[in-house]
Amino acid sequence: MIGIKVVLLDLDGTLLRGRTAISGAARALEQMRGFGIKIFFLTNASTHTRKSTVKKLKAAGLFARESEVFCSSYMIADYIATKYPGRKVFCISEAGMQDELLDKGVQVVRDEHADIVAVGLDRKFTYEKLATAFKAIRRGALFIASNEDMMFPVEGGFLPGAGAIVAAMKKCTGKKPIVLGKPNRYGVELLLRENKLKKEETLIVGDVIETDVLTGKNAGIRSVLVLTGVAKKEDLKKLKMRERPDFVLESVAGLPGLLSKL
Repeated sequence: MIGIKVVLLDLDGTLLRGRTAISGAARALEQMRGFGIKIFFLTNASTHTRKSTVKKLKAAGLFARESEVFCSSYMIADYIATKYPGRKVFCISEAGMQDELLDKGVQVVRDEHADIVAVGLDRKFTYEKLATAFKAIRRGALFIASNEDMMFPVEGGFLPGAGAIVAAMKKCTGKKPIVLGKPNRYGVELLLRENKLKKEETLIVGDVIETDVLTGKNAGIRSVLVLTGVAKKEDLKKLKMRERPDFVLESVAGLPGLLSKL
């Protein structure tokens, strides 16, 4: 078996719960870097930019470089700038996605005369935003979503995710979006391509079977499921063999020990 040289880490439920680091996460990152393993942060979160994600991790005591962060806001900005240059975008999102789009030179508009509607988590979501996006899509705008996660873990439990907003858009427009976040392999392929890394040396780690583990399957890389977020041990009993993660850990704290064996 080829050894692991690259680890892709989810954030919410894997390294963080809200703004608080999972117990042992900081030590695990330090140990893996000590092994010479390249660390990256692959998250469906669209509310932050790469830069502000680094600040969020630092505030929780977790070290990261901006070049190591691949959030869905960055994925969407890269996708639109690469495949649809010059197109106007209406966002249902927070500042993270909009700032990443502007950083890539993409024009962001506030009305229905948009070529693309990009949807992520928006904690100030309104009927007015829904109506504007609805009109744009009905006029022929492309519908792109950061992810379809229905919830995400915080300190006191869970909160609704971007998927709840995406579901509203799907229902009223009758259109399915292009979803760039996990379980789409787009983020993994973008990350590996930008950093000239190999799939066979890469491991993805996360707390959600339907996103993190499935991303591993879709991208052809090995996966680790941690039980500190959405997934629970009893969920594994319902899975077919081909759906199972390659490894299961109680938390990310056990990851350096697993890697030392691999």
